[in-house]
Amino acid sequence: MVLKIKSTLRSRDCECGVKDRVHIVMFDLISQNLPNFTLSLSIVSIYIANTLYDWSLEGKKDVDWIHHHIGIFGVYIITATLSFTSFYNRNINNNNNNNNNNNNSNNRFGKLFSFNIDRKIIIALLFICTLITLFQLLSDTGASLEHHGQYNLIILVGIELLYISIALFWIISLKLFKFKNIIIGLVICGIFVGIVFQSYRTGFVRQWPIGIAGKRMLFRGENGECKIPENFTPWPDFIPKGFTRALVGTQECPTEVPFAYLTADHMLHMECDASDPDSSYTQSPNFFTSIEDAGNLGREIRPLFEKYSTFERRDKWNGEPVKVVDETVLARCGDKTEVLMQNVRKQHIHERASHFTDSQRTNIKQPTSTTKKPINIMFLMVDALSRAHFKRALPKSFQALEKVHTDGAAHVFQFMRYHSLKPYTDPNTIAMYTGYNSLRYDQTHDPELSKVPHPSHEWRRNPMYFQSFRNDSYTTAWVYGFCEDWFQAYLSKGKPVDSIDHELVLPFCAPEAYPPAQPFGNFAGPFSFKRRCLGNKHIHQRIFDYINQYWANYEEVGKIVHATFMDAHEGTMDVIKYADEGFLQFIGTDMSERWNDTMMVMVGDHGSHMGPYYLWAQGGHVEVAMPTLYITLPLWFLEAHPEVKTKFLSNENKLSTPFELYNTLRALSNYPEFGGIDIMDQLNERLEKGYLNDIKDDIQCKDIGIPYDFCQCH
Repeated sequence: MVLKIKSTLRSRDCECGVKDRVHIVMFDLISQNLPNFTLSLSIVSIYIANTLYDWSLEGKKDVDWIHHHIGIFGVYIITATLSFTSFYNRNINNNNNNNNNNNNSNNRFGKLFSFNIDRKIIIALLFICTLITLFQLLSDTGASLEHHGQYNLIILVGIELLYISIALFWIISLKLFKFKNIIIGLVICGIFVGIVFQSYRTGFVRQWPIGIAGKRMLFRGENGECKIPENFTPWPDFIPKGFTRALVGTQECPTEVPFAYLTADHMLHMECDASDPDSSYTQSPNFFTSIEDAGNLGREIRPLFEKYSTFERRDKWNGEPVKVVDETVLARCGDKTEVLMQNVRKQHIHERASHFTDSQRTNIKQPTSTTKKPINIMFLMVDALSRAHFKRALPKSFQALEKVHTDGAAHVFQFMRYHSLKPYTDPNTIAMYTGYNSLRYDQTHDPELSKVPHPSHEWRRNPMYFQSFRNDSYTTAWVYGFCEDWFQAYLSKGKPVDSIDHELVLPFCAPEAYPPAQPFGNFAGPFSFKRRCLGNKHIHQRIFDYINQYWANYEEVGKIVHATFMDAHEGTMDVIKYADEGFLQFIGTDMSERWNDTMMVMVGDHGSHMGPYYLWAQGGHVEVAMPTLYITLPLWFLEAHPEVKTKFLSNENKLSTPFELYNTLRALSNYPEFGGIDIMDQLNERLEKGYLNDIKDDIQCKDIGIPYDFCQCH
């Protein structure tokens, strides 16, 4: 085209003036130097891309800072991918076309000012820039708050694959069809996909607020209630279960039969040749040395190391079953290992908790019923599980819980406007477990708050919720499905003395559950896209097995079990779906005989906060702020105390936070069936009763501790 225009202009030399000749020379200069200009833009593009990606790698230990910057990190990464793509596309085209143009060798101005870039130079520059890019992309492959390049790289690669797919589609389509036909086909396909999409979306949007027994979450009300965003697209509903298998392979645990197992009488059996010098079993194994060697023994793990490293005892396997009394055992046979766990009844604890009806305390309210033990408390905390995603990802478990309610085994209360304080664990669990507000309100929204002293946490003022219940009637088990000392990690202090009778956390520090070198990676570990297994079972199944054994060991006394699950704590929102069968078994079968004497709390600390749904979708912002919360209570208890049912029902659609849950649990301790006294408030001076109080219709986020910048109800 350029040659044709130039030829046409020269054919009219006699008609051209000086101005026209200048235009011709300028046209020649631009066409001759276009490769140089393109290369300059390319270098700028690759510089911008690498700079933006480098900015996206910024990190701090401050979780709140990270979450406030996730959105801009996403912008950096997307812009970087555009620049990377622009660079390579432009230079490939430049390389292919560089020597194909006629640069008008007859024009003396062109000869004077133009030069061609050799093909080899462009290839060399492409190679150098590729090396620089690879170095930048691989400079950070961490998965921590400070170094989170692994997550950034996955997003970048995903976007690049999308670009490549679109490009391949166009290349193949243009070879097979005319451009006009492609456009017509795309329009028809777009209309069809749009109709199907809208049809599914309508159904998903309609189902999103529906809870157990057809109850609906209140988006807005007529009594001054704050308004929650509605009519957003719940994108995770479109994603089928199992898409992560394309990234990580199978999501099922190994089917190999374990070579070692523990029986109910605490006997260890091993199918292993006793003559093998490596056949052994270790009680309370020290998994922390390898973590320390990898440089990952942080403040949140060190207390576990200091506690359990002194308990480790290794013995040679002699070929005969042997009794073990520790709750965690590592069996070894050659190069194979098996992590086993069990609950071992402590007789003195059982004796201590056997005084529900003959307590030495004179200021308790004795139950008028014939119960010989208090109502048990089952507290299940699923990290990063929203109300909507519990129903979406665990449909069978949701139906089982609904069946408990409709069949009359127990009453299931669902708190649909339960709102978290932040999109991460710290403030939510601190408030939920201790009632302490670890946050300062947005001082730009309310400057007066900066003048108010913020007291530090104290166990006397803010005890763990289970400390309110009588220890002469209850035993307590703390099952934490993640290698971390929660108390040190979030409160920077040790747990209250003598507050926990059984603690199970050691098995989840095993390398299979917590890879020492890369504990927070995307392809292994507690935050990964891959299922969490210990041997041939999911970790949540191991936890349920332990709870069942604990229940059997302390059948005659009151029990409080607090269990934390990590299956939903990852970015794809797919891994938790593989927990449905395990939760179904526990809710639908294991608990079937317990509803009559057990209160169950199933709660999330927040919704999903690690993936694109949270980053870029309004629905993700709503769901991260609205975790799941269900409370079940025996029917006979509600019949004895109808005001409890009345208050709970009236508050199901009221805005509330983890503070209300904490205050509710402490208030229940005053009921005779739960012991008749709050041990940490024996004069009953606390006014906060949580869901047993009347929550105002027009309550606002600022009234109950939700920061203004996170509030989803205005």
